[in-house]
Amino acid sequence: MLVERINILQEANVISKEVGDYVIKVIDFFDEYKFDESKMEMFTTHLAMATQRTVDQNEELEFDESIWSQIELDPKFNQAIKLYDMMSKHSPVPYMESERKFLIMHLCNLSQD
Repeated sequence: MLVERINILQEANVISKEVGDYVIKVIDFFDEYKFDESKMEMFTTHLAMATQRTVDQNEELEFDESIWSQIELDPKFNQAIKLYDMMSKHSPVPYMESERKFLIMHLCNLSQD
């Protein structure tokens, strides 16, 4: 289902093939973690859009720093950072800071029981 969603975004020309291939690699990598399917849907959609925005060098999103300070206190924050570091190594582009924070926030959410 997750891969189908990414394929639909590609077919609609919302994301490029390069971005789609990257997100599918991340989906495959995260499969071993057995994350909640609905959380994975939200995460992978955001990952695809964040990566495409970064590839297109669109304007950086604003991220509320008060929210970020709460995310840093999340018990799953360190795990989210590790997951982000692993997946971003394979990204076609380095993420803008606000995109990095949004992705880490989603990774914290993914890691919640």
